[in-house]
Amino acid sequence: MSKELTSQEKKVIEQYSGFPEGKRLSYTKANETEFIITMHYLHKFLKDGAVIADIGAGGGTYTKALAEEGYKVDAVELTPEYVKQMKQKFAGKDNIRVFEGNARDLSFLKDDAYDLVLLMGPIYSLKDFNERKQACKEALRIAKPGAPVFIAFCLQDAPLIHEIFMSEDPAGEITTIGYDREKALVTDNTGSSRLLDTIGVVDELIDSICIENNVQKVCRFAQDGMSQIISKYVNSMSDKSFAEWIQYLIATAERTDLMGYSDHIVQVIKK
Repeated sequence: MSKELTSQEKKVIEQYSGFPEGKRLSYTKANETEFIITMHYLHKFLKDGAVIADIGAGGGTYTKALAEEGYKVDAVELTPEYVKQMKQKFAGKDNIRVFEGNARDLSFLKDDAYDLVLLMGPIYSLKDFNERKQACKEALRIAKPGAPVFIAFCLQDAPLIHEIFMSEDPAGEITTIGYDREKALVTDNTGSSRLLDTIGVVDELIDSICIENNVQKVCRFAQDGMSQIISKYVNSMSDKSFAEWIQYLIATAERTDLMGYSDHIVQVIKK
């Protein structure tokens, strides 16, 4: 990687090394909703012969799924352990290339080269505003004119509810993070590399990116809706009931009044 790693990026690598990211989107029904809804939206934009960049590919879940559908995918990942795993997993796959790289500097990828770009993890792993903008700028640079760029965010309220307030000792748990009680805002997700955003913070970043790079918003959708908050019930659903739940999530994915109940959201933009 051409740029020296920041202390935050080193923290990301330390946190995710040893974590089974490749299985995160499949080991429960509640987790699987994030993958299903995202794939639903990807299929709205994908065309035959598309070439895709998966920046912050993690364990390669989206890379694998999209390559199996016949698309060419370049996967870029910061964590060396995940890079090694993907290279082993995808060895011999002619339509997949794997790179160790930093979302802030994709100089090894060409301008205007991709029909769709995924930036599905780097933004909520970067806490500096300008570094976040740089990662988005790089994703836009490698995207073809008119190509969609999917930018994922972690929101604060759903994790706050299911990780803190639904624990056995919420009052004790709340002391483990930076938390402004008067404003109900997570000020520092201590111990985690994740930045937990509010919708207002997402808007600030996206509006700035659109103005500075002359790009436009396409849509914004919730990846998992209330699935994690009510994970106990989602995980116990029959296949038929789960299918109905997925339909509900698809139908309400862009509703602004429900957006904050999702752990993850995606903003789609294009040049």
